[in-house]
Amino acid sequence: MQIKGNSRGEIMLTHSRYIRYKEGEEGLKAVEEKMKELGYPIRFKKINALDWYPEALSVLVILVAREIFEWNESDIFNMGNTGPKYSLITKMIMKYFFSLQKTFAECPRFWQRHYDFGALEPVDLNEKEKHITIRVKGYKFHPIVCVYYRGYFLRIAQFVLGSEKLTIEETKCMFRNDPYHEYLIKWV
Repeated sequence: MQIKGNSRGEIMLTHSRYIRYKEGEEGLKAVEEKMKELGYPIRFKKINALDWYPEALSVLVILVAREIFEWNESDIFNMGNTGPKYSLITKMIMKYFFSLQKTFAECPRFWQRHYDFGALEPVDLNEKEKHITIRVKGYKFHPIVCVYYRGYFLRIAQFVLGSEKLTIEETKCMFRNDPYHEYLIKWV
């Protein structure tokens, strides 16, 4: 909770939508109660999508949901993967990205619209060999988010490529002493 950095409320709202989808309204209330018990009260209905909130709260929501509902890595991956489906901001931005090249080039701006710290960098786009490499720099909250981002970035690629036949791998990770997180997305 001591790590500085803010994210848009839209991120926590997408978390709440997934929790509600998977665990119902009672599940969402259970997360709010646990957050209050931990000293970080949150009311999802009062979150404004465009306001800034500590990113640490967003990460804590994921950790609390994992604990309460005994979610596994697949559940966290799916939470990330459904995030773009639930995000109004992402849907609006994706309407303007008609090509893979444009989306790839706009990665840094997309990140800046959601976070006031760190960076998302496009590294390699190889359409012939059918892969993309992106990096997240300056983001080190908890390893659970690595799983979440694998799902999130895969869904963005699925939107852009119009295909479900993609894979994603985190090839570098700050929690494995790399200087950044790096994700390799491949398609057939």
